Amino acid sequence: MGPTEGPLTAGGDGSRPTAGSGDAFLVERCGWSLVWLAVLVGGFDLWGSWPGWSLAGVAAPLVVLAGIAGLAATWWVRSPRTPVFQLLGLVSVMVGILGREGAGIHVRQFYATDSAAFNQVAARLLAHGINPYASSLASADRLLQHPSAYWTYTVGGGHVTHVSYPAGSFLLDAPLYALGLHHMTVDWLDLVAWLVTGALLFAFVPVAVRWFSVLLLAVPVFGAVFGSGGTDAMFLPFLVLAVWRWDRFGLAKGAGMARWLGPVALGVACSIKQTPWFCIPFLVIGIFLEARASGRRAWRLASAYLAVVVGVFAVVNVPFVVWGPRAWIEGTLLPFTHPLVADGQGLVTLALHGVAHGVSLPLLTVAGGLVLVALLAAMALWYPQMKRIWMLLLPLTFFVATRSLSSYLLDLAPAAIVAAWSVASAPEPTRVAEHGGRAGNVRMPAILATAVPALAAVVVAVLAFASPPLDLAVGSVNTSKTATVLNAVTLTVKNTSDQTVTPHFMVTINSAHPDGFWHALHRRPLVLGPHASTTVTIVPDGFTWAPTHGTHWLVVAYTSSPEALSTTGQLFWTLGKPKAQSP
Repeated sequence: MGPTEGPLTAGGDGSRPTAGSGDAFLVERCGWSLVWLAVLVGGFDLWGSWPGWSLAGVAAPLVVLAGIAGLAATWWVRSPRTPVFQLLGLVSVMVGILGREGAGIHVRQFYATDSAAFNQVAARLLAHGINPYASSLASADRLLQHPSAYWTYTVGGGHVTHVSYPAGSFLLDAPLYALGLHHMTVDWLDLVAWLVTGALLFAFVPVAVRWFSVLLLAVPVFGAVFGSGGTDAMFLPFLVLAVWRWDRFGLAKGAGMARWLGPVALGVACSIKQTPWFCIPFLVIGIFLEARASGRRAWRLASAYLAVVVGVFAVVNVPFVVWGPRAWIEGTLLPFTHPLVADGQGLVTLALHGVAHGVSLPLLTVAGGLVLVALLAAMALWYPQMKRIWMLLLPLTFFVATRSLSSYLLDLAPAAIVAAWSVASAPEPTRVAEHGGRAGNVRMPAILATAVPALAAVVVAVLAFASPPLDLAVGSVNTSKTATVLNAVTLTVKNTSDQTVTPHFMVTINSAHPDGFWHALHRRPLVLGPHASTTVTIVPDGFTWAPTHGTHWLVVAYTSSPEALSTTGQLFWTLGKPKAQSP
């Protein structure tokens, strides 16, 4: 059925259908109803943006009107697949997002993530002919309203102050900065990148489900984040292009752009952030298996794919490697070589929220690596089942890792959905009989190759939570007279390990990002010998609100050797007095 054809009725006479008569487009109409409802709600949100954008007073009622008209048109038009109807839905959602988020960016004076602030400082340095990798980005604190709430902290008690991404992260911002766009440059570019991603989703999906791509674009968790410091938006358009019909790479001209576009786009995506790096082995394995199934030179084709990815990455980054090789290597590999504090919504939450009394960070990293190995084995050995879902499962690796930020778990989803619906069905597996074996003899090694690293990941993850090196117990707190400000915490610290440790403390009062290290009252490092214990009073560097009455809080301590997180467990705050509570 073409995009503009009328729907079929239950009787097949071509008359205008109704929901009761078997409307062939019923599901699509419901989907587009959700889209126009999102437009309507977006108009309400835009209404509140008038302080930052004077024209919001005009745009908001127009968007609201568009939402109402769109809802009615969804059930009036003969076919919801009409191009004009669908384009109007896409444009209306984009206008609402651009108006709402753009107004926020316009009035905002500070970034909401350190990565966005770092990208702007790096772009400014580059515009002045200075190597961003060889320079401190500490001046980014002027772009953050409360810098301590946004820094990426290290286990050793400091925080990241250098470029920690590939060069594409700031190269795309540098031209805008050089042209004079100095206000929230990164946020503007991220927002545009998300809108481009939405347009790509709209173009790539089948006409029948375009409502889904527009609805995904309208989801606030993406638009709001990518409009306020979510720098993952920059690699998303390229990653979507990379996984769109990726299985057509190297085919004849009938495959169109897909026969060469994938590795080029993936190389660009990998040049912006490290997250897309994890997609490379899956795609190389997939290309190899596709080529082998079609009788082409599998090793040659997979090698060519990888060579293009590496080549594009090199084109973007080699100038900075030549400019300062050591600085580039240390910056680009920083997330893998420098121990960072635990953070995120994955398995490490058990320690961060005091359910467990600590965790070994290296063991949790090993567990995440084992999950990745299990997924790669499944991709190689269970290809027909994994071809469409491997990218949907990839976040499991980050879920187990020590840093499982929501962006790692969520931001791959748009590209993963494109990867799932744009590839062809997997080639039929080679018959076992052709290799002279029995099905059971072949299937068992495949099961073991996947199950062994998966089970090992579970075992290692359990061991990671088994024995934190420090025993922490809060003895007393010092607050203001009204118990609204927390001035100091006194706690007993016992080293249960056989090593000398130097703990660095944080106090977790809410579920937000870590808000900086607290230091001992005498401001000297606390050094504890094996199995030694002491009592220490720690104070914050700045003003700190006390926990709200009736809520939980806890104290955490990081050690570099052994590299671990230890916690007091959950504490219950009652009128300024902490009480231990079993999780």
